[in-house]
Amino acid sequence: MSLKRWILQIAAMTLFSSAVAEFDATIPVLDMKQYYRQETKEKFVKELYDALHEVGFFAIVNTGVNAEILDNGYRACFEYFALPFDEKMRSFSLSTNGQRGYVPGESAKGSHLGDFKEFYHVGRERSEEQARALSTWQNIWPSDFNLKDPLYSLFTALQEYTLSLSSAMSEAIGAPPALLQEMIVDGDVLMRAIHYPANPPKESFWAAEHTDIDLFTILPRATAEGLQVRNKEGEWIDVKVPENAFIVNGGDMLENITNGEFRSGLHRVVAKRDGYERYSLVFFVHPRSQDRLDPLTACIDRTGGVPKYANATRLELLEERLVDLGLASPVMMQHLAESGLMERLIEVGRASPKAMKKLREAGLASEAVLAELLRLGH
Repeated sequence: MSLKRWILQIAAMTLFSSAVAEFDATIPVLDMKQYYRQETKEKFVKELYDALHEVGFFAIVNTGVNAEILDNGYRACFEYFALPFDEKMRSFSLSTNGQRGYVPGESAKGSHLGDFKEFYHVGRERSEEQARALSTWQNIWPSDFNLKDPLYSLFTALQEYTLSLSSAMSEAIGAPPALLQEMIVDGDVLMRAIHYPANPPKESFWAAEHTDIDLFTILPRATAEGLQVRNKEGEWIDVKVPENAFIVNGGDMLENITNGEFRSGLHRVVAKRDGYERYSLVFFVHPRSQDRLDPLTACIDRTGGVPKYANATRLELLEERLVDLGLASPVMMQHLAESGLMERLIEVGRASPKAMKKLREAGLASEAVLAELLRLGH
């Protein structure tokens, strides 16, 4: 990337950060310092509960993450995504189900059109033996481009911050602070560096409407506008937050374990006009693969007394989403078909039609899946 283009990208980031500060925030804004102070901790936890219960999104300031580390991560992304496509594809591997290395694209859950983006996935550094034992994947790093140092430094900083935030979320549902923290301290957390090229086709979005499959997601500032959230009235609103705030949204796994008490925030990314591109660094917080995400009894009691979500492990829920996205390998599809999750999801009315159709196409659909597809007219 030329020096001129890099300077323009940094200028765009600065202008965007300054611009949003002039607007009132469109989602709740929390101050992390309040969680660490005994006299304001209860207030913080209540506001956190309200934000996840009512909106599924909030902004948070004073996270303690060094802004310079974030800037270094973006500089590396600008340069990496400017490389020729063939060079980027050297870091692509089908065997990781799109969970590590370069990914040229995907489609949002329920959408038949591919999103107009490319991205790079980074997880914890693990040996081959550790990855196999934890049912995860090893990182893939370019051999002739230094992406590892800047991205993994940011990964480490965000990973440390999630421990405090997850403790607060546990307290918000009346659980011990360690409930979620123990799941994620060695969980398969994932950072995604995303490039949204300029001028997506008219029928496409940078990212079509979707929810995230994880427990929760942290979005440090992006380089340009475009993120929208659907509010309770069904309207799409542009997300505007204070300068240097992180945006956090609940994910499907958090919604599952709380029986819907916390919302998985529906969102999309749209190009507001022609002629500009967007970069984003996003941190998806996952538990360990075999952690149980069955709805908690206390949450069931507070949400009507009936389980509305399936008993499932993190790996099972992830597999269903990856099949839906078209990123799953044949081995993963086979495992999902044999796990019994699709049948459990059908019982609570939450099975993905797209995933069920892909299992049918692969000859892996059970009688229950075939019957559900017939009922849905597929």
